[in-house]
Amino acid sequence: MSRTVTIRDIAQHCGLSIATVSRVVNNKGAVRAETVARVEAAVSALGYRPSMAARALKTASSMTLGVIIPSLTNPVFAETAAGLQQRSRTLGYTPLILSSDYDDALELSAVETLLAYQVDGVLLTVNDAARSAALQRLDEAGVPYCLMHNVPREQITAHVGVDNFCAAAEVAERILAAGHRCIGMISGEFVRTDRARDRHAGFLSGLHQAGVQLAQLVQVDPVNATGLAQALAAIYNQPGAQPTAWFCSNDLLALATIAQLEQLGRRVPDDVSLVGFDGIQAGALRMPALTSVRTPNLEIGSTAVDTLMAQRHLSALDTGCQLSYQLVAGGTLTLLTDSPVQPLSER
Repeated sequence: MSRTVTIRDIAQHCGLSIATVSRVVNNKGAVRAETVARVEAAVSALGYRPSMAARALKTASSMTLGVIIPSLTNPVFAETAAGLQQRSRTLGYTPLILSSDYDDALELSAVETLLAYQVDGVLLTVNDAARSAALQRLDEAGVPYCLMHNVPREQITAHVGVDNFCAAAEVAERILAAGHRCIGMISGEFVRTDRARDRHAGFLSGLHQAGVQLAQLVQVDPVNATGLAQALAAIYNQPGAQPTAWFCSNDLLALATIAQLEQLGRRVPDDVSLVGFDGIQAGALRMPALTSVRTPNLEIGSTAVDTLMAQRHLSALDTGCQLSYQLVAGGTLTLLTDSPVQPLSER
């Protein structure tokens, strides 16, 4: 018995992405005429027949939306889920929320589970949008989706978030303005999260514009910060570059770093300055409050729902948007010199 030809086979035959082939086959979105002709020729040559189940999934409605987030315990994703839950319920949809625990295999498994429940669309944050098998599977199934917090693989992929690169570059400018020159960064592992990579790239760009090199880079498990204590002990208990300021790629890491620095006899901000990213409530409530990039997580969730609805009901090629962030001054970043600190800006 011959194997059923899939959209993936058509994509490989044409040398195109699954997303592009899916748009042609399902007549969704703008695609160049020559690309349409290539796909149609491949469909004819390979004998492709669209899945009736997938077509039914697109035309029928279960009034449910699938949601995949990396962590149920991270306040950023909890707030995002709260925002999308409120908005989806207002529109009459029920969200089905799953966690991937930053695991690629669990991301794909979650997508398969949601497809089995015949959700009307998916809202998700993946580890790495550039190489996500979960996104490829959604493209193949022809199910609309919207990324939250991720940078999309293609400009036409719907997404909602903030400009992580620019925000991190602004953090670098702020730390430099405070007089610091020996500066380190603590981040989730780059292979696990594209947000961490973008923030690292933006931070380096901000430093390099001032002719400053990153003194230390520490990467840890984004779930439980494994290795953070050992890394900081190695830096502060041995000769070498000991940063006077740190940028942490998220607030949970920032709070964990403060605790570990105190174990090493370094107080924040008396001995070491520190800036986080996300603006979670726990950082704002500590004393002194955490200096951090505040992201509009509730709005990211609600806006993602509206973006997904535009795809589903209006057949809109909506690429989403980047929302404003705010670098909020707390008490964990202090002057190292007498250089004046310029007012914080908002984008």
